[in-house]
Amino acid sequence: MIKKILGNIVFKNFSYLTIGTIIAQLISLVTVLKITSILNPDDYGLFTFLIAQGMLLLRIGDLGNRNIVIRTIARDPSHTNDLLWNGAILRVLAIIALSLIYYVYNHYFGSLSFNNLFLIFIFSLFSCFANLFELIFHGNQKMLPSAVINLTYSVIWFVIVFYVLEKGISITYIFLLYISITLIKGILYLAFIKYYKLFKGKIQSFRVSSKQIIKESWPYFAMILILLPLTSLANNFLDINSNNIQIGYFNLSERLLGPISLVVGMSLSAIFPNLSAMWSKNREKFYRYLSIGFGVYMMASMLICFIFTLFSKEIVILLFPDDYTPAIKVCQMQVWYLFFTSVDSLVGVVLGAANREKLILRFSIVYFLICTPVLFYSSKYGALGISYGYVISYGACLIYVWLTFKKSLNIKIKYDLRIWLLAISLFIISFYLTADISLVYKLIICLAVLGLILPYSFKLYKPLFVK
Repeated sequence: MIKKILGNIVFKNFSYLTIGTIIAQLISLVTVLKITSILNPDDYGLFTFLIAQGMLLLRIGDLGNRNIVIRTIARDPSHTNDLLWNGAILRVLAIIALSLIYYVYNHYFGSLSFNNLFLIFIFSLFSCFANLFELIFHGNQKMLPSAVINLTYSVIWFVIVFYVLEKGISITYIFLLYISITLIKGILYLAFIKYYKLFKGKIQSFRVSSKQIIKESWPYFAMILILLPLTSLANNFLDINSNNIQIGYFNLSERLLGPISLVVGMSLSAIFPNLSAMWSKNREKFYRYLSIGFGVYMMASMLICFIFTLFSKEIVILLFPDDYTPAIKVCQMQVWYLFFTSVDSLVGVVLGAANREKLILRFSIVYFLICTPVLFYSSKYGALGISYGYVISYGACLIYVWLTFKKSLNIKIKYDLRIWLLAISLFIISFYLTADISLVYKLIICLAVLGLILPYSFKLYKPLFVK
């Protein structure tokens, strides 16, 4: 069984991305410690707000074709050059149009200077190319180069923060440095693509190719637009209804959750090409893997969230200045929202592999209608308020999504009711019942829970590799 696990391409890709991500995130965490020691919560909030706005433009400028690019290359690498060239043109045009729209938005609702707006545009443009180049590796199921480049990116930023930044430095200057390493990241990706000879196939005319890309990706793009309030507008809601300090607390929690979030994201990136190929070649194997593997994935995610919630208070107090202690409760609530989104993301990956984009779009509409008013209203109560809004509204919607997902694919997830009840129990224990107990008791509780659950998890995992 161990030989099959080690030889499995999904396991290899997941391992490369996970190991690289963990190291990169550890470096990134140390970098954040240095930044928060230089900047007060208000300045830190402004700096992270600039990055968030650039990522907002990037998310929309992606046009929903991320999974389409990966899926197409995974099935036929000869489409690489066409997707790279025409996809780049599409994204650049989108970023330009979005930047003009954002300029109008900032005039009426924002307070950023023209210089900051211009830097946000440049940052989103460089990130757009780096992101597109990364998809080429994922489509070819070559995750090692991607992991190496992301690690290099983190090391360069670490060096800049520790040897260039100092107290009193301009936020604009810090953001300019951040943009510079994003450009370096894109150049590295391009060089690795050439080294691995991944430039394959002919380039179609822009009109033909872009029409095909838009046709396949429009459900994903519509989904992105609909889900913006959940995925990208928290900073904007807090900017309108609260202040930069609350933005700083919220983004610090996002940063602390970064290692968990990226491991989840990388695992899904590693799984998607394999599931796409499996769906078209071996449906029986596809359903067998999901029936067992989905539960294993959920249990692993919830255990990580449980452990983080237990010890996040000690982590924040140990690592950050006293000004940042209000972020503790924000982190503890946000990690369970991350659990919900990890389950929902795997649902989306499975449906994407099975060419069910329209169902994904329907789910997105449900999230938009329920969550958007809740998030906007709850942002009036700061970072913790909007965190409660995320968990309550998203969790309510996920009930409908889960039941519809299983019905639409006619699939049974083994022990799913037990797993959901276990998740609720771990949330209550970690967030409410252990809030004020000592570190020793937390360690005892953690070991007891792991001792009970891990053997059960291995029992579920083993059938994945037994014919």
